[in-house]
Amino acid sequence: MTLSASPFLRKPIYIVRLQQLQQKGGGGGGGGGGGLEDENTNQSTNQTHRHLSLLDLLVIGVGGTVGSGLFVLTGQIASHYAGASTYISFATAGLAATTSGLCFAELSGRLPVAGSTYVYAHVCLGELAAVLAAACLTLEYAVSGAAVARSWGDKVSEFIAAMRNADVAATANEQATEEQSVSIVNLPAFLVSSIATILLLAGVNESKSVTNIITAFKMSIVAFMTVGGFVLFQRQNMTPLAPFGFQGVARGATTSFFGYLGFDEVCCVASEALHPERDMPRAVIGTLVIVTCCYIVASVALTGMLPYDEISATSGFPAAFYARGVSWAGTFTAIGEIVTLPVVVIISLMAQPRLLSSMAQDGLLPPMLGKTDDKGNLFGATAVAGVFMTLLATFVPFTYLNDLVSAGILVAFCMTCSCLVLLRCESPAGKTKVVEYCLALYNATCFVAAILWSHEIWWLPLQRLWASLLTLAMIGSVVYMATTCPRSAQFGGSILSSEGSTYTSSISYFQTPLVPYLPCIGMAINWYLIAQLDASGILFLVLYLGATAAMYMWQCAPRSVGHRSQWTAAMSSSYHGLSHGDDGDQNEHDDQIELKEYAVTSTNEISGVLS
Repeated sequence: MTLSASPFLRKPIYIVRLQQLQQKGGGGGGGGGGGLEDENTNQSTNQTHRHLSLLDLLVIGVGGTVGSGLFVLTGQIASHYAGASTYISFATAGLAATTSGLCFAELSGRLPVAGSTYVYAHVCLGELAAVLAAACLTLEYAVSGAAVARSWGDKVSEFIAAMRNADVAATANEQATEEQSVSIVNLPAFLVSSIATILLLAGVNESKSVTNIITAFKMSIVAFMTVGGFVLFQRQNMTPLAPFGFQGVARGATTSFFGYLGFDEVCCVASEALHPERDMPRAVIGTLVIVTCCYIVASVALTGMLPYDEISATSGFPAAFYARGVSWAGTFTAIGEIVTLPVVVIISLMAQPRLLSSMAQDGLLPPMLGKTDDKGNLFGATAVAGVFMTLLATFVPFTYLNDLVSAGILVAFCMTCSCLVLLRCESPAGKTKVVEYCLALYNATCFVAAILWSHEIWWLPLQRLWASLLTLAMIGSVVYMATTCPRSAQFGGSILSSEGSTYTSSISYFQTPLVPYLPCIGMAINWYLIAQLDASGILFLVLYLGATAAMYMWQCAPRSVGHRSQWTAAMSSSYHGLSHGDDGDQNEHDDQIELKEYAVTSTNEISGVLS
């Protein structure tokens, strides 16, 4: 009997674990490939090197997150929504982002291979859901990176136009922006995307060094803006604290949340972390803490420089420095933003090839995208991702795509939160899929309730009644799940049990607190934010995911490793690829021995299913 070609076919957890240990014990190899290639394929062509320290991971997380949130959103929120209480909006958004961030922290430590949400969804939700997650991550990585490159090109043109006029007044910026908006070809965007691609093709060490340097300079700019703001701080500008009331602070928190998007990109390079079980959770949580502190302190500095109604919504700090008569500081800040923004492009492009490689090694994309060169670089995947991002940044205006990108990222966040619940909770004895049904009901009611609370669709009293009932259903499903579905004795819960295996690790992992409550709060926040977006963005996302599902059924599913019944071969190759040397860590060594024994048992069990 052969395995049915179901789109809900899950990737066995032990395959992911063996890939991880192969990377750890193979002398710097194992970029997540771990045996998903033909037996005749040279294994070294499928491996990336573990070379990222905790500092490197923090640089990737902070460098990929701090950008428009600080340079643009602080001014926009202060002038339009929250006034002097902008720091409260950012603090609230930081807490909201942490609900999803803690889920990423645990999963990235437990399953530290390339792919982020794609891997988590493949293990928990099935192959189709994994492909849809990959499509959402592509919006976050390649498409978002192209948007940043396009924005950078616009800023360069604006700055040049302002310098020509020797006047950096807002009117000059607006005129330059209008000229850019009608231009289809953006040459500066082409330039920065091409340079980022060439840099990543040159090697991981070169790109890492440049990323570290630019991120350090960016944080220096942030420190300069903040200190300069406090030097020019005027206490009277902090009153009234909330000129638009609580509703304005809440609306500011909703807007500022998008300044946190990108913190999860560090999870896509988990396969290259030196000590992933320890460092990945620290990197994710550390990124959120650093970014939140930067946003809070910087927003206090900005709102203290000028009254809220005089703060520029598009160029907060530079315009504030000009308004206070410190022109050199405004010019330095504007130049600093232009110089440091490309690091976001580099980090976005760094993540996309890792995603493509993980999919290629699962048979969902051409094998060449999973190959590495003799230096451990994903040359083919980087070239493909770089060309795609460069063309997108050069020729596609992003006026109507911003909401599509935001919606896709938030859907990926919801998937990650759902995956953690599935891996930490299990259905009651004698019942199956209770956790799955509760999560499906919860996510559906979250989205519909968020739409009803956020938009007036029909007769308001009836709409509010339906929204209240759906909110009660949301709460009820979470309480039912928490009280009837016990915590798993082992990570993997019902999913691992359904594979017919058990596995206990000697390594101490980070655990997200308050499961399932905290992940469910994260899901509710994400669906609420999706409901705030324009209907066109949500519609584009539905069409985009629908096209992705159709492509999966037509092209990807028949070629996938799982559907070709080769998980056993993958297991065998990964098992034999494990290092027999001493890696210097007794816990990891013991864990490797346990997993080898576990691999033998699991291989025999799944062979009986596949034969």
